Amino acid sequence: MFIHHVNGIDWLVITAFEELKPIFIEDAGEIPSCFSIDSALNLIDQAKRAYGYLPTLSGVITDTGTFQSQGNEEDLNPQLACLVEGRGRVFIYHGGFVAFVDDDQTFITRMD
Repeated sequence: MFIHHVNGIDWLVITAFEELKPIFIEDAGEIPSCFSIDSALNLIDQAKRAYGYLPTLSGVITDTGTFQSQGNEEDLNPQLACLVEGRGRVFIYHGGFVAFVDDDQTFITRMD
């Protein structure tokens, strides 16, 4: 694991081995620059502003970011994650799936 700093937000890049860092970043996609701690909006509202409509999630996101759903053959573990106190959490998975979570709502979408 290592930290990548973008727009004042620390993104945890989750890898098993240092030599796999480029592979994991490539699989998960670019770290989105639309999120910033300078914004007055929470992370979900920042995502809606950047990506438009966010479909609601059918499944559960655990505290560690694991995406569990009956539609998945196995649980998805995040490859990138950020937690901003009072603003919510973002988890990015292989294949471009992204979960946006706060105390009241959860969304999952795909980033192009």
